[in-house]
Amino acid sequence: MNRLVFIGLALWASIAGAQTLDDAKRLTLNEQHEAASSAFRQLVAKFPVKGDYWFYFGENLFKSENPDSAKVLYTLGVQNEPTNPLNFIGLGKAALSEGNQAEAEQLLKKGLDLGAGKNAEALIRLAEVYITAEKKNLPEAVKLLQAAEKLQPKNPEIQILNGDAFLENNDGTSAIKYYEKAKSLDPKSPAATLRIGQLWLRARNYQGKDGQKGALEYYQEAIQLSPDFAPAYRELGDLYALAQRYSEAKENYTKYLELSKGNTTAKRRYAAFLFLTKDYEGTLNQVNELLKVDTTYNILNRLAAYAAFEAKKYDVGLAAIEKFLARQPENKVTAADFTYYGKLLSALGKDSLAVMKLETALSKDSSNTDLFSDLAVIYSKQKRYEDAIRMYQKKVNTGKAITNDYFRMGQAYYQLQQFGKADTAFEQITIQQPKLITGYVWRAKANSSLDADLSKGQAKPFYEKVVEIGEADEASAAKYKKDLGEAYRYLYSYYNFTAKDKAQAQVWLEKLVNVYPDDQQLKKALEEMKAGK
Repeated sequence: MNRLVFIGLALWASIAGAQTLDDAKRLTLNEQHEAASSAFRQLVAKFPVKGDYWFYFGENLFKSENPDSAKVLYTLGVQNEPTNPLNFIGLGKAALSEGNQAEAEQLLKKGLDLGAGKNAEALIRLAEVYITAEKKNLPEAVKLLQAAEKLQPKNPEIQILNGDAFLENNDGTSAIKYYEKAKSLDPKSPAATLRIGQLWLRARNYQGKDGQKGALEYYQEAIQLSPDFAPAYRELGDLYALAQRYSEAKENYTKYLELSKGNTTAKRRYAAFLFLTKDYEGTLNQVNELLKVDTTYNILNRLAAYAAFEAKKYDVGLAAIEKFLARQPENKVTAADFTYYGKLLSALGKDSLAVMKLETALSKDSSNTDLFSDLAVIYSKQKRYEDAIRMYQKKVNTGKAITNDYFRMGQAYYQLQQFGKADTAFEQITIQQPKLITGYVWRAKANSSLDADLSKGQAKPFYEKVVEIGEADEASAAKYKKDLGEAYRYLYSYYNFTAKDKAQAQVWLEKLVNVYPDDQQLKKALEEMKAGK
């Protein structure tokens, strides 16, 4: 062990209170990571040759999103107790998180071999790695847990991990059986109850009904079992946020921060929570406070970029996303990162660059059909209407096109003077939202262009529908003034010049004058019509 490290740890231990390994692990479980680190410093300073202490110190840092420091501690654990399997497992997990599969497999095998099938804790921790890693090995995890259960049949954590393994395999029925078994082994522990709540959240059973409890009730039960169990308040806060009950959500997150002692990891999660509740200014403020004390956590730059875009602070967002991408490993950049990058560029008028970023996002996640719309909007801004239509048509082909997509596609066709195709697109608006005036207005425009001399009256039924909707909504009369004026003008012209029905023409002209009472030309035309001229 490095002598300076040992002296520093020993000095810390001399000024801090005594802690046991279980005490320190409990702090980690309760997401009091900084307090847990203090406890682990005491332990490794007093007992530097105990590999378990180094390992769980590393686990605390790994779970507080500090994997590099965790790796250092696992390494010190190997150096101080080379025969302890746990720190090899820790190093294997670290290698997996870095994408070093071959190295990870060697280290994990070393940990398994050192345990020789008789170290239950090694079997449990190795199973946890296989369950939580990005590249999972669930059958091996279950096999390891079965071996661990033979050694420790009353250990509830084994049953929780069994439940996790089956849940990862989308077998919620089996998962809940193991969680219930864990509850029976340790009725006072909130951990298994919290897991059941998370399972029901995943199944979208947010609140119980018909005598069956949902996520909400299980989270509340976990709090009743242990009122100082911070993760339950966090989960409850997230649940209320999903339900858009933001006041209750923030109340529970405030409690979470209080119980987790306001540690850095909790504050990061709170920043993400604020984004979830659409408090974008709050997100930016929280991120900025965190960056004042620690600039190493790059995900904060991602969060700042996303929040700044939503808050319409595009310069701030662009600087943040570029800082984030400059530091983020390429294999960990997501489609959403490129999506926000593209949107920020577009908002700042850099449309050509925006298209490149959005196309990259689409190549990473072709299931995100909203990207077709985002690209189409930019193409339309660039007057590349054919490309815009191509994107909208791709979205239509997925079956996920919404009213606004058909509206914008119709407008693109309209700009190209392909009025028949524009009408077909606008027709979809009237089908999807028959009470919305917009679809009829634009069908009328398209058909008016197809029948410019009014000889067929193609636009007549659509303008009549505009009148029907616009006049029925007296409270929104001002909103529909322009649309009604356009409809009255067309119907006046149709009856006056095509149908030769002067009485009907006068009706529509009178309505038109009422919309534009200061238009002297219209008033004169009405006076002449009344005079029979």
